[in-house]
Amino acid sequence: MQSADETDKGVGVGIVFGLLTAAAAAYAFVSSGQFQTAIGFGAAMVLAALSVGAIQLWG
Repeated sequence: MQSADETDKGVGVGIVFGLLTAAAAAYAFVSSGQFQTAIGFGAAMVLAALSVGAIQLWG
């Protein structure tokens, strides 16, 4: 039975981190230098982990 205080906060936060992950991956794809690509890839990896963690924590 669902209670009145349940929210979809985890799903919303997970979607936001997912969108940021996609943006970071796109940045890694279009960036010109190797260092910028590494920054984009690293950001995508961290944001993907945060997305999964948010869904697991609040979902």
